[in-house]
Amino acid sequence: MLATPVADGIWWVGAIDWNLRDFHGYETPRGTTYNAYLVKGAEKTALVDTVKTPFVPELLSRIRSIVPLEEIDYIVVNHIEPDHNSGLRAVMAAIPKAKVVASPVGVKGIAEYHDGLVVDPVTKDDTIDLGGKTLTFLPEPMVHWPDSMFTYCPEECVLMPNDAFGQHLASCERFADQFTGCEPMEELRTYYANILLPLGTQVGKAVDKIKELGWICHVVAPSHGVMWRGVDILKLLDSYGEWSTGVLKDKVVVAYATMWGATDVMAKHIADGIMAEGTECYLADVRSTAFSAIMTELLDARGLVLGSPTLHHGVLSQVAGFMQYVAGLKPKDRFAGTFGSYGWSSGATKQMTAKLEEIGFELPFGDFTVKYALTAEDEAAARDWGAQFGRLAKERG
Repeated sequence: MLATPVADGIWWVGAIDWNLRDFHGYETPRGTTYNAYLVKGAEKTALVDTVKTPFVPELLSRIRSIVPLEEIDYIVVNHIEPDHNSGLRAVMAAIPKAKVVASPVGVKGIAEYHDGLVVDPVTKDDTIDLGGKTLTFLPEPMVHWPDSMFTYCPEECVLMPNDAFGQHLASCERFADQFTGCEPMEELRTYYANILLPLGTQVGKAVDKIKELGWICHVVAPSHGVMWRGVDILKLLDSYGEWSTGVLKDKVVVAYATMWGATDVMAKHIADGIMAEGTECYLADVRSTAFSAIMTELLDARGLVLGSPTLHHGVLSQVAGFMQYVAGLKPKDRFAGTFGSYGWSSGATKQMTAKLEEIGFELPFGDFTVKYALTAEDEAAARDWGAQFGRLAKERG
């Protein structure tokens, strides 16, 4: 397996996971990559990041296409999550002379993860000299874990920020500009919405630090998906700027599940009411639409309207699961509403309202419920109820 040139003396040597379809609840229909980078100076060579354990042979094969394994002097661990770090022991066994470095928090995490394994810390004041090429470091807690760190090669202006700027995207291409479509930007948005959304403040500060340090980036080389270069870096930074500061659109997401069809009918009339106000609407049944896809639409939406029929005095399990998924991502500054049909007993909307308030949504209007099937009057009332959210989204804009 061959490596891919990134810049002079820097190669991508990672692995492609064509078959990954779930990343702790985040559906990944396009697979992913586990990116690692080889940086070769005149005197020494460093490997930046490793890979998930099953992919270590692929990583080692790509390294061997550039240098013998025994010539690697350093292994840099930017992040200790298993998709990057679980293969560390196997890589170290294949490259026994290499010195391993990580952020101070990463050092502690590696010891805990790898049964007492001792590695060396690096901070923002440290530099590794490879001979004509250097590596500098920027520990960035909570972008995405407390141990997260960025590594930068100033001579080639290549930033290796681990999970920041990543996407779950398996492909033959290694750079975003090699695509004719917009898949990398789509997956960048999905990744941010489902991984980094609750960390927007930290992400924004990290981007500001890069600017303050004067780190010019000709290539941004994340740990998942494709790399960014040229004008794509401007698009990348603009997008992260919007998402990290919470720029929202006049848009409402309507998500629901149904038992006998009444809640489905309600959802469609509510969506009609929203759109009648000139507000964008995204409608999704949570039973057939990935939670991650709905969350991606909520990334730039001002409101969420959630529907469920009542089952056993409560919420359908799929809707409850979706609310728990949303809770983990902690969207801020959004409003919500709840609706649903019921038969002999109601209760779903009360439970949904309580959960959404707990997450932090504003509930500006009362819930909307219908007993059994909808009448023509109920359908009109559903459209009127939805129109309130359409108007509010525009007012907030």
